[in-house]
Amino acid sequence: MDKLKNLPLKWSITLALLVATLFMAIFATAYKLPQIYKYEKDLAGRNTAKNNEEFLKKSIIEDEDEAPYLETGINNYFYTANYSGDITFYRFNGEQFKKVRSSSSAKVKLPGTKNEVTVYFIRNNEEVIGIGVYSNKKAKEKPYAFLKVIQNNITENYDYIAFVDYTVEDYYSNDKTYESAFAFSKNNSETEVIFELDPKTSFIPIDLIEERKDGFYFFKKNAEKDGYGLYLQTTVSGKEVTISENIALPHAFVKDGDLLLLEYADIYREELSLQSTTKFILTQVTGITTDYRREFEYEPETYIVKGNYILSPEEKILYDVIGDTVQAVRTEVSLEGITDFALSDGAAKIALIGHVGTEADKFVFFEFATNRAATFSGKDIFMPNNENIAFYTENFVGFLSPASNSNYCKNVIIPWEDLF
Repeated sequence: MDKLKNLPLKWSITLALLVATLFMAIFATAYKLPQIYKYEKDLAGRNTAKNNEEFLKKSIIEDEDEAPYLETGINNYFYTANYSGDITFYRFNGEQFKKVRSSSSAKVKLPGTKNEVTVYFIRNNEEVIGIGVYSNKKAKEKPYAFLKVIQNNITENYDYIAFVDYTVEDYYSNDKTYESAFAFSKNNSETEVIFELDPKTSFIPIDLIEERKDGFYFFKKNAEKDGYGLYLQTTVSGKEVTISENIALPHAFVKDGDLLLLEYADIYREELSLQSTTKFILTQVTGITTDYRREFEYEPETYIVKGNYILSPEEKILYDVIGDTVQAVRTEVSLEGITDFALSDGAAKIALIGHVGTEADKFVFFEFATNRAATFSGKDIFMPNNENIAFYTENFVGFLSPASNSNYCKNVIIPWEDLF
């Protein structure tokens, strides 16, 4: 420092600027701003380019793209989004993804910011869905937001309800967890927040809101005990109403207008003469009736819920909550390690996905009518944490696989019959 003091002023300034520039360069390299489309598949230094070639050869589509084809929520309609937030819609016709024009668009202000997001709408008969993506690396707060928009059939004040996911890593996932909801009208970008939730403890069940149409629901982890609570706001700025604080699994179902929940068994044990092995049960919020009750014997976290179906890998059983029916996955193959599943329309076929041990990815494909089963396993077949297993029409199953370049992902579609 003494030598620096003795330097002429201009050299001191020059040296200071060089040091500052070097520090900024190091900081910029070390600090990674969010990127929408870069998925860190190569964190473990894995080379996936030549893995599982035989399995992937069965695909009719195996495209390496900047963005995956993601589900809109309308059957057979998908979308992609570029870095600027432009949304492109597609319809899968059994051979390829055909572009479909958006029906309209609207600019909406992201709550708590001055930023506007363009929402693109797709319409199929009476179904209307809007998708919007906001991304700005320079933004100090909320540099990324994904919006899913539905028509407001709950209140009369606004045209639409927007659900927001601020987690950039969720971009690749069909199963996003939304942490904020707001209402807006198409010809006015001003918005009114319904609620803002802590993403670590809470989330919004969009399907439940769409189906019930009697208010805005959300799940929140219990602070002092296991499980969740289900809460409701009947208006945009209404008071929070407690539906249940005894939820074992944060899922709700609607059957003939009735709300069905998966609640812990303990508080019903004496009233319903439940077995000591019963861990949780299916209940009605208006009261407990045997017509809508089923007992579950394993720990809640061993079950997987998708839509109106509950899968027990331990028992190899698929339970249809609405139909109150059970189907068995009759295969000698173990379902240990299964983490997700997808069903064809009518639940005639099931695709299961998970892990064998700590490294190998695992697929099990099963047809209930014929008991046909096919299994595949190997390293790095699907994108970790965002495999997006799904049916594309009745006859094709698809998922996300790592691309050779980590800036891309691989959309894979395989004919069902070619799996056997």
